[in-house]
Amino acid sequence: MKRFLIIILMLAIIPAMMAQTMRKATAAETKSMVEKINSMAASIKTISCSFTQEKEVSMLNDKMTSKGVMYYTNAGKLRWEYTSPYSYIFVINNNKVTMKSGSKKSTVDMSSSKLFQAIARIMVSSVTGKSLSNSRDFDLTMYCYNKQWCAHLVPKEANMKKMFKYIRLYFNTSHTMVYKVEMVEKNGDTTTIRLKNIETNKQISNSKFSVN
Repeated sequence: MKRFLIIILMLAIIPAMMAQTMRKATAAETKSMVEKINSMAASIKTISCSFTQEKEVSMLNDKMTSKGVMYYTNAGKLRWEYTSPYSYIFVINNNKVTMKSGSKKSTVDMSSSKLFQAIARIMVSSVTGKSLSNSRDFDLTMYCYNKQWCAHLVPKEANMKKMFKYIRLYFNTSHTMVYKVEMVEKNGDTTTIRLKNIETNKQISNSKFSVN
């Protein structure tokens, strides 16, 4: 379940350097930022990209790196797939979550699980940054730094709150889309996901949202 919750926030979601020049946005600036991010999100029909994930384990002073690909449509479909150094697939499609690790595959009907409903809601919203308006799950503080915006999210949802101190989403102001996500866990471990080769509004085959 921990892996699922980490995937959720992929979406999302990014640490850029938290330099001393980073400042907290005013209420008016925050409102404007969120409006621009939501406007961009509303215009996105599909997203495809590759990603690199780094996991820093505080107790071991070590860093583990993995890579993969992500596909998303505004019809509520999402595929998050690790391709290196291991294979793991997480797909949301037709109100079902399918997970595959190696040869093992399982499917959960989200309508029968409040937990997976929350997982799906946060995953899909975090891909485009819509989670900034989701006051039910997060407390939001926005920061400005050069040509970047940082959304500092403190979890409110019970399962998320047990695991994470906070999540940071970083946006480039030129395209107002999430490009990096940083998740800091209660135990001090940090997961950073960098989205690369981002393409929007290009056709994605339905086969991407099935797991064989």
